[in-house]
Amino acid sequence: MVSFIAFSSYLQAATLDYRHEYADRTRINKDRIAIIEKLPNGIGFYVDASVKSGGVDGVQDKHLSDLVANAIELGVSYNYKVTDNFVLQPGFIFESGPDTSIYKPYLRGQYNFDSGVYMAGRYRYDYARKTANYSDDEKTNRFDTYIGYVFDELKLEYNFTWMDSDQIKFDNKKTNYEHNVALAWKLNKSFTPYVEVGNVAVRNNTDERQTRYRVGLQYHF
Repeated sequence: MVSFIAFSSYLQAATLDYRHEYADRTRINKDRIAIIEKLPNGIGFYVDASVKSGGVDGVQDKHLSDLVANAIELGVSYNYKVTDNFVLQPGFIFESGPDTSIYKPYLRGQYNFDSGVYMAGRYRYDYARKTANYSDDEKTNRFDTYIGYVFDELKLEYNFTWMDSDQIKFDNKKTNYEHNVALAWKLNKSFTPYVEVGNVAVRNNTDERQTRYRVGLQYHF
């Protein structure tokens, strides 16, 4: 799921989100642009498209070299306010890549403390249909936990992800994990820049990890 979900409290009626990503071991760059709509009745939806470039097997460290399409993603969700502090969000995401289509239903719950601290959890089921010859479909149970703090125009969030799949994900095992820290700063009613630093797997058959860097900018209409 794209990073703007983490900063949804900053979103207004419509938001344009651009994000650049770089992974330091694979040396792959990814650029993504998204359009997000949040309606007063609690319904939200988005569409995003991304490309990738560079990489160890391409032109190393060259942004926008060997440029190829990465994925198109569509998402819809509904925020149900259980109490003044607790929100449930069922949602569905569809992702289409060059050789894979992924269906991602999920349920997220978030509790907001009066101090500005919030805690959230999400379960997502990823079902990947692969079009390559002799490739089996992949089913992954994904669990996310979040803890964050909102202070005036700043928002800080930590996210831990655990994945349990029916195929090899990391270190020749069917499980994987990720860490991510994100910071957003609402400059004014129109602009919100943000940065993220994550720890992710390099590939599925080794125990190598890498740092993933993201920088982005949201424009609120």
